[in-house]
Amino acid sequence: MRYLALCCALGVIGITACHSGGKPDPVTEYQFGTKTTYAPQQKLGSYQQAPQGYELVYSELVSRHGSRALSSFKYDDISMQVWREAQKQGALTPLGEKLGAEIERMTAANEALGYGNLSGLGHDELVAIGKRAAQRNHSLVDQAIENQRHVVVEYSGKDRALASANAFTEGLTENNQDLAGLLLEPKVNKAQLYFHKENKEYNDYVDHDAALRAAIDRLFDSEKSHQVAQAVLESLYSPEFVQQLVNGELKFYSTEEPDELLAENEVDVVIHLFNLYLIAPGMAQEAGEEPWHFEQFFTPEETQWLSYVLDGEDFYEKGPSFNNTDITYKMASVLVDDFFNEIEKIKQGNDQAALKVRFAHAETIMPFAANMQLKGSEEGVDPQTTFSYDNNDWHGKWVAPYSSNIQWDVYRGEADDLLVKMLYNEKEIGFKSSCHPIEAGSYFYRFTELKRCYNQ
Repeated sequence: MRYLALCCALGVIGITACHSGGKPDPVTEYQFGTKTTYAPQQKLGSYQQAPQGYELVYSELVSRHGSRALSSFKYDDISMQVWREAQKQGALTPLGEKLGAEIERMTAANEALGYGNLSGLGHDELVAIGKRAAQRNHSLVDQAIENQRHVVVEYSGKDRALASANAFTEGLTENNQDLAGLLLEPKVNKAQLYFHKENKEYNDYVDHDAALRAAIDRLFDSEKSHQVAQAVLESLYSPEFVQQLVNGELKFYSTEEPDELLAENEVDVVIHLFNLYLIAPGMAQEAGEEPWHFEQFFTPEETQWLSYVLDGEDFYEKGPSFNNTDITYKMASVLVDDFFNEIEKIKQGNDQAALKVRFAHAETIMPFAANMQLKGSEEGVDPQTTFSYDNNDWHGKWVAPYSSNIQWDVYRGEADDLLVKMLYNEKEIGFKSSCHPIEAGSYFYRFTELKRCYNQ
């Protein structure tokens, strides 16, 4: 059985430990990293209540889009090119024979849905989040309807972010139809929700910084990554064909951009195939009557390692990264500032809006969480140390799964002071450790205290 051999070969590292308490069981637990489909992390009815004399007066949120299609014709393109080359060489194993049809199904489903678009499940994720938000904040919804306070809706400019916004507001208003008339037209806000694309300093860093590229190369080019890649491929293709990939004898270019080299070794090839496995659960409805079967091409342990590698890449490029720089997340300050500015409006008596909801991307959520040093994104790693789950709490499946969201609820007291409580993926969490709640064990913070500890 491949997972036993791999477990011995890979040893005890991070989430791939064979038998270690509190970590995924390599025999049973498949991992999906930031492509994990959404699940709320706390039950309705289990939240701390505001202190006596405080009422909910405002709420704001930023959310990643929901589950989606592949972003472009790339992973399926390369995976099919590899498969056809193996077929031409007569190098398919019995399991490999099954792969071609599955890739073709995936391409057809993405063409039908539209590459990059929100999937059926993604729509349902956001509808459900909106419904729960209305239930949790029912007093605010009632107050908004009574006082004709608006719901402000913003998005990054991408279609899947707009579709996510519309799904959320569909859920928000499902049992509150009078609120529907208070929804403002969704507005594009690239400066606050798509900041990574326009930031030249950041993009130069990601493309050219030697320490960053070396850290990411250590993940992809590690002995373990090569071992896992070979094990995956040898279940699909003959040893001779796999060796051609290992030796770099076969190179695969984008069909749409023929000069763009996308895969030149076995790790590249497996990462492309792994991305089809990752996308499948979020496209469950698009599979039709026959579910996807990409799990059969990987063991759970292999998915744990490959998810770790992709998590590491995101950690370095979009999360806390190295502990001697803030370049990957300082650009999120524009969004952090907006969260504070919206509450400042409430403090100054501007109650025109009851809610502000924003829809964006993992590239928004990750730096926002790192900038604010939220749970799981508290710190970077030493440049001499390779990121792992043993030396850092950052996990893509918590920080930025599909539909990941961060919500601040604002409460006004009888003395006109404000308290703020935060939910992350619908779970109550504290702000960074230097911020002090109103009492030990509380998730409520004075707005003045948050301004102090975040230097606002």
